[in-house]
Amino acid sequence: MDNRRKFPRNEERDREDVPVYSRLFIVCDRNLKEDNFREVFSKFGYIEDVRIPRDHKSGEPKGVVFIKFSKTSEAALALEEMNLKVMPYSSRPLKVMVAANKSDIQSEDHSNEKYRRLFLHIPKDMNEDMLEENFKKYGHIDDVLIQRDRNTREPKGFAYIKFRKFSEAAFAFEQCEKKYRAIFAQPKGANRRPETSYETNINHLAMSSSNQRNSIMTMMNVHPRGYTRVNFMCSPYLTQMHVESLFDIVPGLVDFRYFVDLVRNFSKGSAQYSNPVSAAYAVEKLNEFEYPPGQKIFVKPADTNFDSHPRNQEQSFSDIPNAVSNLRNAIASTANSTSPDLVQLAEAIAEASKLIKMATAGVSDDNIPDSNDLNYCSVKLPPTQPLADIDSPVAKRCFLVCKPQPPPLTVLRDIFCRFGNLINVYTLPQKTVGYARYSKAESADNAIQTLHGAEICGIRMKVLEAEDEAPSKRMRYDH
Repeated sequence: MDNRRKFPRNEERDREDVPVYSRLFIVCDRNLKEDNFREVFSKFGYIEDVRIPRDHKSGEPKGVVFIKFSKTSEAALALEEMNLKVMPYSSRPLKVMVAANKSDIQSEDHSNEKYRRLFLHIPKDMNEDMLEENFKKYGHIDDVLIQRDRNTREPKGFAYIKFRKFSEAAFAFEQCEKKYRAIFAQPKGANRRPETSYETNINHLAMSSSNQRNSIMTMMNVHPRGYTRVNFMCSPYLTQMHVESLFDIVPGLVDFRYFVDLVRNFSKGSAQYSNPVSAAYAVEKLNEFEYPPGQKIFVKPADTNFDSHPRNQEQSFSDIPNAVSNLRNAIASTANSTSPDLVQLAEAIAEASKLIKMATAGVSDDNIPDSNDLNYCSVKLPPTQPLADIDSPVAKRCFLVCKPQPPPLTVLRDIFCRFGNLINVYTLPQKTVGYARYSKAESADNAIQTLHGAEICGIRMKVLEAEDEAPSKRMRYDH
């Protein structure tokens, strides 16, 4: 039975492992490299893939590795041989397990019986002795069970056979005749779906309806810090309904304010809860939550001044006529004067704009978290600097990779200009790549050193040195 995979790896990342139980999960030293694992584990069979997960923030290995073999028996032999063994260049014993895929049924079977037990289709005239005789060549058999009808005691045509070792069951699974249609049997009791922790909590709430509020507070399991309002920043493509529904998942939402910053191209706002426990829970669970996938939403406690905002908003309605009157007077004074007071005019315009924004949008800039405060970029940035002349010669370009989609162009320009001498930054249409062009190579080098691996608006960036720009072809003229 040929159990090697029929599909390339990049087409099966989201599929179940083929063949079953052919991928190992190993807890190991963080300093071990892929070559170290290939050197040690290749003796057990053909290795299709070695994946070492890394921490998203630090880029350091997490101390675990996934090794995918082409056959189940190869993985089984590697597990039995290398579990609790110490590899070269390491002082820590390995912990080797079969990697579970998403559809695998988790059970409390600590004896790994599901890796040693096969389910077979057999002829109805076959008995236990005949079945054991056919399969004992693969290894030591612990048990053979043929399913029979409860009333007639006639065989139903299928059986279970349990081996002593995982590798023995794997060889039988791969090499037995196709008529048996062998598969690894599910653990006993797997058909009885266990109650999830979510269902347990829901049942607990239903049984304690008289004390429901206290039950919810207890289940949140957070330490309140005294604040009841939180500020947030998120993708500008989300509607208020979407974001409010997300914050309303946490019990106790009593007020929600939402504002889209059209200049800096992101959304921000605040959520008010009826108690400090709910507010603390919202910060703990929603901060850096990817919504939509690939773009993080940032949540943090509001400062104490924010609690007085509703009264400020009511006051703003009554102040609008005065602000409009001041603006009208400033315009008239400017028009009639040979030396207009531009400072007074600017102050009147700013005051009117701020009050109108508060009255219509419900949120003022003073009460909204600044983009830098909410980790708009995951690394510390220098102050903004002026752009270079658009016709400046390009000294060096940065190549940008931003998946699943580029951040807003205004955000990229705001970040990349901070290293000075930026000519322009752009992304290619319908692509996840782009370029930043600098008039001085030192500025490009600083941008690469600072921003490579950083997160911008929740999007992980790669910033690399780009190849030299090809010279533009000169137009030929006929004389």
